[in-house]
Amino acid sequence: MDVERLRAWTYERQRLGRAARNGAAALKAVVGVYSAHPTAPLSLHARAAKLDAAAFRRLDANALRLPAMRQSIHMLPRATAHLAYRATPAPANDRVKRFRHFKLSEKRYEELRAQLLKAAAEPLTQEELREATGADAKEVKGVSAQMTRDADLVRVAAGGLRSGELRYVAAEVEDADADEALAWLAGEYLRAFGPIRPKDFTWWSGAGARRAKAALAEHDTVDVGDGLFLLAADVEGFEKATPLKGTVDLLPKWDCLQMGYAPDGRDRFAHPDVIGRCYDFRGDGVPVILVDGEAAGTWAGMKPELFESATKKVREAVDRRLDEVRAFLG
Repeated sequence: MDVERLRAWTYERQRLGRAARNGAAALKAVVGVYSAHPTAPLSLHARAAKLDAAAFRRLDANALRLPAMRQSIHMLPRATAHLAYRATPAPANDRVKRFRHFKLSEKRYEELRAQLLKAAAEPLTQEELREATGADAKEVKGVSAQMTRDADLVRVAAGGLRSGELRYVAAEVEDADADEALAWLAGEYLRAFGPIRPKDFTWWSGAGARRAKAALAEHDTVDVGDGLFLLAADVEGFEKATPLKGTVDLLPKWDCLQMGYAPDGRDRFAHPDVIGRCYDFRGDGVPVILVDGEAAGTWAGMKPELFESATKKVREAVDRRLDEVRAFLG
């Protein structure tokens, strides 16, 4: 496999280089982004030509935050959010573990669930939910967490783009057959992240290997080398992809590109010698600098640390990107 071609194709499909026309287009292009702040706004900022703080907040009208791939909460396009959610149901024992941890009985849960649904007609913070029910903070946290998993409540961003504070609002999420939804998700994954190995989709989606294999089989794919599969309709474009030149991008923690492939399938954007520096001890992606689509350093705390010496042109481009991020986050 020509890794430079692979890198260039992935870069284009991920709409890096701020190639999407706006935040909504960027979100659709990558299926979804991790919902935590500042990850969600920064992942979209790296991909959208036009996105300021006000435009990001307006995305809540066209997006939902729901458990999806790997059961992580994602910001998803509203039109298809139910499919990503229904494709990856929580494990059967997830509810039991949560109730045990928060010391909740089914009876108490149903009591508080009814109260929270009534209170959350408009977005409320955890403190406002507690005040509305009179319950203690731990109970409200446990019940709201389960209701989020069940899509009875959805999260809405509160505060600034750096803020982790959330609000919760009552919701109804459209139903869908889990296997049909997973087949849809497999097609979206092939489009946005291909070419991929079946194990990459299994890892990314959180679905079991059997379900993932069946979902991928619903699509017309071609092995383009090294066991990497691409949608047949994309092969011609892939073969014409040319190496990147002169691009610099800043990916935030948990960016969808970094979290898009199984751990042994990430060499398309990071050399094996530096891949360990692109993730923390938990396996979570850290803020990474891409130069021509390849990991060239990190920028945690807005402090760039390049893996190797770089040209003045590259250093200046990194500084410009950092200035853009600072202006965006305010």
